[in-house]
Amino acid sequence: MLMLILATLIMSAVVGFVVSGGHEFFLSFAGQTLHVLLSVVCFTLIGIAFWRFGWKVGAIDFVLVLIAGNVASSFHQHLSKIRERSLVNKLDFSRATRQKRT
Repeated sequence: MLMLILATLIMSAVVGFVVSGGHEFFLSFAGQTLHVLLSVVCFTLIGIAFWRFGWKVGAIDFVLVLIAGNVASSFHQHLSKIRERSLVNKLDFSRATRQKRT
C-alpha cells in the first residue's frame, strides 16, 4: 500500500513539475501527449488504490495527489523566480565590473 501511494505521489509531483515548466516542448503536441500519459498513469494508480484498498485509502491517495501536484508546481515556480533573480544579479555585476574597467 505504501509503495502504491508513494508511486502515485511521485507521478503527481512529476506532472506538476512538467505542467509548470512552460518549455516549448510541453506546449507542443508531443508535450501535451506526454502530459496526458502521465496524468492517466497517475489516475490509474488512484483507481488501483480504490479497487485494492477501499474508498478511504483511495480518497486519501486522491487528496495527496492534488497536494503533491500543487506543491511541485509551486516549488518549480519558486525556483524559476530564484533563477531569474540570480541571472539579473549576475548581469548587474558584470555591467558594474565593465564600467569600473573603463
